[in-house]
Amino acid sequence: MYVAENLKALRKGKEWTQEEMSEAIGVSPQSISKWERGDTFPDITLLPALANLFKVSVDAIIGMDKINEEEAKTAVFKSGHEYLRQGDGKAASKVFSDALKTYPNDESLMCELALVLSLESDPAKLQQAASLCERVLSGNPTEKVRHTTCAAVCFVYFKLGEKDKALAAARNLPHLRESRENILAEFRDEPDVADINSYLRFIALGEEDNQDKVLVDFGMDMVVMFTSEYDLLERIKILRKEIGVDSSLKGQRKLPHIRVRDNIDLPPSRVRVCYYADLLLDKDFLNPDDAVEEVIMALSKIAKNI
Repeated sequence: MYVAENLKALRKGKEWTQEEMSEAIGVSPQSISKWERGDTFPDITLLPALANLFKVSVDAIIGMDKINEEEAKTAVFKSGHEYLRQGDGKAASKVFSDALKTYPNDESLMCELALVLSLESDPAKLQQAASLCERVLSGNPTEKVRHTTCAAVCFVYFKLGEKDKALAAARNLPHLRESRENILAEFRDEPDVADINSYLRFIALGEEDNQDKVLVDFGMDMVVMFTSEYDLLERIKILRKEIGVDSSLKGQRKLPHIRVRDNIDLPPSRVRVCYYADLLLDKDFLNPDDAVEEVIMALSKIAKNI
């Protein structure tokens, strides 16, 4: 429903105050204020009167044009993604290209078409993908579309052989420490104020407090695989339960948070584990399974104070 923003725009278009509009429609100024904030909606019986007042249709007040547009775009995304899953990039490209004829300035559609074209090997199509990404980033896209486009254009430049531009674009991406996955993982551990402040310093400075810690740097294609396919988070959850119920441990400390960091110089398919307690390790792993075992061993040793 777009009633709130539409009523506010219509009122301002007439250069009326809320009081003037309330007198014209026969309701209180407080009601107008609530409608425009979206706290409440006009009674359905008032919609024809509001339409007559502003000389528009009831559909225009409700925002049916925007509702229909959003539904149409959702159908486009579903259709294009389904073709892409089936490996039919040509059909997916046509779906998004056709939609852009109707919505020529829609950044989300430009981003989707760029992603489809980025999977091609034809330099002309890759150049088109790069141009679309650059157009999106020069506009005012939503945060999600901007982040997706920023990531995609790095790989498009790389495929075009423009490695300097690819690296420059990659260095402007958000740090992994500010990612959704990393922060949600922190919340799963129910951090106390000290933990939260430590992580905020980590965001601000990119540096760790001088304390026991386990750090994991990822090559750029390993983040999701390392935490899901290789069951790292599940293994940590199990270890946390084991540590919590073993009362025989002396000098037991809280199992430390694992800190995941991005490392622009670390190659793909590479994981680096660093941990500090009574021992020090800084080691690269080509085998993710070995890296998982090393992380679990490090957490266990620190927690048990071995």
